[in-house]
Amino acid sequence: MLITPTYIAIGRMFEQNFLFEVPKYQRYYAWEPEQVNDFIRDLDGILANSEKDHFFGGIVCVSRQVEGSTRQQKELIDGQQRLTTSILLIINIIKQYQELLSSGTLSEDDVRTVQSRIDKLNEKYINYRDEINRKPITVHKLVLSVADKDFFEEILNNRPVVPTRDSHKKIKKANELLDKFVRDKLSQCTENTEKIDVLGKIEHALQANCTVIFMDCDSRDSAYRLFQVLNDRGTGLNEGDLLKSKTLEALETFPEEQEQVQKCWDEILEAEPSKVESFLRTYYASCCGKRAGRASLYDDFLKEFFPRLFKEELPKTKKDAHDLLTKVRDILDEVRIYKKITVGEWPYPEEQPVTGWDRNRLQVLVTFLSYDITLPLLLAATKLKQKKYADLVHMLEKFMFRYKTICNNQHQVLSELYNKEAKDIRQDPNKYSLSGLASALQILLEKKADDDKFKLELKNLTYQPAGGNKSLRYFFSTLCDYYRWHEEGEKGKPCASKEHIINYDNVTIEHIDSQHAQHGNTLPEDSINKLMNLTILSREDNGKRVGNKSFAEKKEIYKKSCYKINQDLAKHDKWELAEATEWENYLVDFACKIFVVK
Repeated sequence: MLITPTYIAIGRMFEQNFLFEVPKYQRYYAWEPEQVNDFIRDLDGILANSEKDHFFGGIVCVSRQVEGSTRQQKELIDGQQRLTTSILLIINIIKQYQELLSSGTLSEDDVRTVQSRIDKLNEKYINYRDEINRKPITVHKLVLSVADKDFFEEILNNRPVVPTRDSHKKIKKANELLDKFVRDKLSQCTENTEKIDVLGKIEHALQANCTVIFMDCDSRDSAYRLFQVLNDRGTGLNEGDLLKSKTLEALETFPEEQEQVQKCWDEILEAEPSKVESFLRTYYASCCGKRAGRASLYDDFLKEFFPRLFKEELPKTKKDAHDLLTKVRDILDEVRIYKKITVGEWPYPEEQPVTGWDRNRLQVLVTFLSYDITLPLLLAATKLKQKKYADLVHMLEKFMFRYKTICNNQHQVLSELYNKEAKDIRQDPNKYSLSGLASALQILLEKKADDDKFKLELKNLTYQPAGGNKSLRYFFSTLCDYYRWHEEGEKGKPCASKEHIINYDNVTIEHIDSQHAQHGNTLPEDSINKLMNLTILSREDNGKRVGNKSFAEKKEIYKKSCYKINQDLAKHDKWELAEATEWENYLVDFACKIFVVK
């Protein structure tokens, strides 16, 4: 491995007319505001002490020939974040020079000075005039990878931008922070000449004091090995970046497949890194029936889905390359489904007998109740028929509320069970039956969330004045969904009416004996916020119509409530401890009949 390291300032490096291009296998722009602010603070330190240099890290690249041109084109293997941020700084310096020109307040000499500086900055950092086959062209000195290229160029050209992926948002935010930094510096100036001098000092800091180690490698292979050493397994890189880099590098001799794999990864990795990692972990668990290691996700994932690459065996034939492409396409298909599931969007076309109420259960399970532990199973279960998927979702929803939310059991055993079931589904979705899972969940309920414990914990549910009270809103809403089955004699398995989809945002928890009763409370103070004194009302009914009225005044509202469970409540003539206890027992007995998996 031949490497020529040079200690050099960023501005002087650009003076040598190097042109940098981020190769397709590299990650996207990834600096968070914290890192951009660190860059700004370091720059500010240099401005405060012009004798001070600051080392910004390494730039690793490898030369690449451009047919018909003699330009010094470099593939930027490492250092994209630093150089992109530096160019954004230059763009904002140019923008301020242009605003000074547009102000019409500069002297003729200052106009010439500012225009000359703009031209020099563009020539040094932004554009390079080349000639290929006797045709003059202009190319940018820094070109980002495909997913960020056009967005970055719009910023270079000072055009309005609309981010469409996480890396775009980060570029836009970095640009805004640098714009603010430069404007703040100029706001301290009273004269145009001061502003011109300050802009010159900022550029000079980049020109002479912001230093890097420039490493020009003799081959892409040696550059990539150095890149891996400098970014040791997740130091600055996430697992998605590493997997993308590994697969694209492996397809270097198969450009057609490499291009298609790159497009797949661009979509797979368009979300923020934490969400990408969550997907990779979910998908791994869903396929393998177990969780990936906390610190070994990259290795575990590579070994499972790209075993030949894990063994450092590169594709040798067109078929090998196509097999690798197929595997990445599979991952892309799964991430598309995963994105739908995680926002509660039903992953099937609408068709009977699955109703809108059934489809809404997924949103309740995943987004309202936030049971992320079910995601590996839900992802695998999309291989099942739609009706079976709907049955699974509703089974999980009722079980998780009883076992986890109310009885507060540990979820380790659930994670293992759900991951195992996910793997079983993927092995043969046509033969998979929900009965085995239902039996396993029923055993867990009998051991850890039987009727006695469930009732006890339900009675301990307490209204939180400053909280969202999701558990209570869900609990009462579910009883309402099953009220017709209950009213008609509870024949057969519990069956929801499915006529109405309850909007949880419109659901409020009503205190039957008002929190601030006009004529004093009829229940002991420690019972006011307990289940025995609570019911469900629409936001409208729980406002002006009910307020702090007495039970006698509220009865008519309860009778006419759209939540039918309140009709039983309205049968009482008064509201004292005996009636509240009866109501409490009615609620928990009803709940034990519907929160089951049999």
